[in-house]
Amino acid sequence: MKYERANLLPNIGTWELDLKTGVLEWDFITKSIYDVVDNQFSDYNSVINSYAGSEHRDRINALIEKLIRTGEPFVEQFEILTRKGNLKWVESSAQAEFEDGVCVLIYGTFQDITAHKTLLNSLKLNEEKFQKAFEFAPIGMALVSLEGKWMKVNKQVCKITGYTEDELMELTFQEITHPDDLDNDLVFLNKMLKKEIDNYDMEKRYFHKNGHTVWVHLTVSLVWNNEGAPLYFISQINDITEQKKASEALLREQQRLKQTIEGTNIGTWEWNVSEGRIIYNERWAAIVGYTLEELKPISKQTWTDLVHPDDKEIPDKALDKCFTKETEYYECEYRMKHKNGEWVWVHDRGKVIDWTNDNKPLLMLGTHADITQRKNSEQELRNTLDLVSEQNKRLVDFTHITSHNLRSHIGNFQMLLNLLPEETDEHKKKELIDFLITIANDLQETVHYLNEVLQIQTNLNQQIKKVNLYHEVEKVLVNFKETLDKNSAIVQVNIPTNLSINYSIEYIESVLVNLISNAIKFRQPGRNLRIKIETEIQEKYIILKIEDNGTGIDLELHGQKLFGMYKTFHSNKDSRGLGLFITKNQVDAMGGKIEVESEVGQGTTFKVYIKKH
Repeated sequence: MKYERANLLPNIGTWELDLKTGVLEWDFITKSIYDVVDNQFSDYNSVINSYAGSEHRDRINALIEKLIRTGEPFVEQFEILTRKGNLKWVESSAQAEFEDGVCVLIYGTFQDITAHKTLLNSLKLNEEKFQKAFEFAPIGMALVSLEGKWMKVNKQVCKITGYTEDELMELTFQEITHPDDLDNDLVFLNKMLKKEIDNYDMEKRYFHKNGHTVWVHLTVSLVWNNEGAPLYFISQINDITEQKKASEALLREQQRLKQTIEGTNIGTWEWNVSEGRIIYNERWAAIVGYTLEELKPISKQTWTDLVHPDDKEIPDKALDKCFTKETEYYECEYRMKHKNGEWVWVHDRGKVIDWTNDNKPLLMLGTHADITQRKNSEQELRNTLDLVSEQNKRLVDFTHITSHNLRSHIGNFQMLLNLLPEETDEHKKKELIDFLITIANDLQETVHYLNEVLQIQTNLNQQIKKVNLYHEVEKVLVNFKETLDKNSAIVQVNIPTNLSINYSIEYIESVLVNLISNAIKFRQPGRNLRIKIETEIQEKYIILKIEDNGTGIDLELHGQKLFGMYKTFHSNKDSRGLGLFITKNQVDAMGGKIEVESEVGQGTTFKVYIKKH
């Protein structure tokens, strides 16, 4: 064979066709390419029919006919169908020999180029894909020279910058980059050129053709040739102007919210209901006197533990209503324990902002506001209104009392004045005049006591001071010492020596004098007088108890009128029925109350409730 030496070349087969004899010879490589053994293709026509498709068959026929006719050699690529049904790409070459101007022999080489062809097709396909991806990408794509000139751009780059493709080709990226961003951009480019980094991304600003600023997210990589020299940059440009505007607006809103929270001293909380995690800000902790560090580990239980025992149901019920969507917002007011032991009032408000598909709460946000001052002001207002209401009630009662007592005296006075001119008996006239003098004295005394009661009921500004209760009791007992000793009275005082109350000194002294004098005045004949004075401390009141073993009071008979004016319940000639009336008015004026327990023949206990401050 003419090309037997070609057997020395890897993967290249040879063939030869003797046109005189019609004998076709293949070497073993050509046979392996065709997946045949021995001479399964015995003639020229069988070989031609192995070419895949009429296009390849027609082309090889035409080339061979031209070769035989003119002797013009060829090297061409064809697709063949092998004996085993495999499609392969081959590269075939052919030459001719002539004798006396007639072609007698054609011969050539045969090489399997399927892998190479597949690679080329793949590269071509990838290039087409790249071109399409480049041109129709949803973000800007550009090839940029090492000097910064735009080499190739897609439509999105033109849309982002406002320039046409031709206009950009006349510019560099440096010319349309915001000066405040250019230095950083160039630093990154130089690092890539020095192979310190493979790529970089950054946010930067371009100047739009119309003059306004466009924010973009830029990603840049560098293409190198086989010798390791840089060729050009590939840039991906994403317009983030709207995101930037939204981000800046959100930042401004967050700053306003932060300033609002700081300005209004509002605590905030974020509760992941499903996971049980809760986040408080420092103000939330400060409302109850702590720092967040002091409250760690922080959980929902941190909140619950600080709520007043009497108020625990309040937030629970409000949460239930919110979680069942009975109310859109969670809102309530309750007390929490401050670090210093006091109770602070908080206004708690929140909303579920994320729900599960089956309407279970996932995430809830809310605020805490310290409303202690408001609550105290409301309580003071209620106290004032109660006091004014009570004062008005007492003034109405006082009006009835005044009317009744003055009318009684004036009626008697008028009757005697009417009788006096008609009386001729001098002795009886003198008696009438004596009666008039007595009535006048009684009237003067009544006016005196009514004026005293009126002062108690109308004096809202009675001076209140810190008074040591034990010392006041001892001082009053000293004034009664002679009387107590004379009656062999036993007095027991069980009051802490350091107990102080906020009270009018004049009123507490008057209350003690009236109640102790009553105990002495209404002692049980034939029995040594015993008086016990003690205190009991409750949450809202200090209770002053004055107990005696005197004659006692029939409360079923006199209980309703016990503290009325001129009401007496014993036969004692010194009783005027004013002491308890004045005492009750004084105690009421100080925001307290007075109660009595008594049993006839056994004794009486008065309880004076002194308001704690």
